[in-house]
Amino acid sequence: MQDLNASDSKALRIKQVAWSCFKLGVIGFGGIAGMVATIENEMVVRRKWIEHQHFTDILSTSYIIPGPNAVEIIMHCGKERGGRLGLIVAGVCYIFPAMVICLLFGYFYQKYSAIPNVQDFIFGIRPATTALVIGAVIRLSKGTIKTNWRLITLCLLVFAGSMYGINEVNLILVAGFLNLLISIRKPVMSFAIGLAAAPTAAVVGTTYSNTKLFLIFLKIGAILYGSGYVLFGYMDESLVRHQHWLTRQQLIDAIAVGQITPGPILSSATFAGYLINGLTGGVLATVAIFLPSFFISFFLHKVVTWARGSQRLRYFLDGLSAASIAVIAVVAVHLLGENLRDIKSAIILLICLVLSFVSKKITSLAIILIGSIGGYVVLIISHLLA
Repeated sequence: MQDLNASDSKALRIKQVAWSCFKLGVIGFGGIAGMVATIENEMVVRRKWIEHQHFTDILSTSYIIPGPNAVEIIMHCGKERGGRLGLIVAGVCYIFPAMVICLLFGYFYQKYSAIPNVQDFIFGIRPATTALVIGAVIRLSKGTIKTNWRLITLCLLVFAGSMYGINEVNLILVAGFLNLLISIRKPVMSFAIGLAAAPTAAVVGTTYSNTKLFLIFLKIGAILYGSGYVLFGYMDESLVRHQHWLTRQQLIDAIAVGQITPGPILSSATFAGYLINGLTGGVLATVAIFLPSFFISFFLHKVVTWARGSQRLRYFLDGLSAASIAVIAVVAVHLLGENLRDIKSAIILLICLVLSFVSKKITSLAIILIGSIGGYVVLIISHLLA
């Protein structure tokens, strides 16, 4: 009977992981900062599956390994709740909504030679997401740097460097090493972070094959670093200039679809794959570009678990955490500036900020829906008054 109860408990946890990650995949707007904000609100604040410190460890480590940060973070959270199966379920359920939406966009694009105009429907999502990002920065700061002046100083330095335009991966690594050196007060002989080896693929000629498509996107998924927008450069080189499977305009449209749909911008690969070879191409491109993240997430989980038991690595991760909060804060500043330029966006932002701080029980989904509906209503009113 005890085994049966344990089995039921495991099944229940997997169901919880599946539903939470699917929901987050549906509302994952706003780039990496917006997605991190919704994940943090769901996994740390509401469900309390992991602690703030643990979450910032995952976040900071994800910045220095290849692949989509949000997907790796949510898979780690799934692993914490449901074991290895939870990791896989979390990743699949988080990616699935964006894949389906991009496949639909691909169908309409090929049928009508245009992307459906959904701007009015998502107008209010950006200010709502901005409110979530600001809330996440405040919560993560309280849980990580607190009154530690060394971490506060590192955070401010990284913030300034990021605003200046210095590469975020370099800033985060330097912050981690500095905090380690200052904390132990002696030289560190070596510290290595393992990276997944990038698979190589022969991509000579323009003849299409499903295997070649799969290997191209597999390679991109394994070596993609930093911002998701780096994806444009990789896809331009492989799909436009070398293979000539897409035109540059089609690639630009693919990136646009990745921006206006929920989930990671890597979902642009689904749209591009659909344009190249229909449903088969879309599914193959999606599986290939996200597959490395599943392997990397097993590595990420082991590194974070090991590091939490090592004092020296604890110092290193504290520096990474402070730096990653600064990077998200820079995104919050940029988003705030964009929303304050328009009175309609500013009104929605203020409402969502007040709601998120007044009620701790309000969900990210509720904030996103309030922002979306509010934005649509504001646009209708402004059109009527015009």
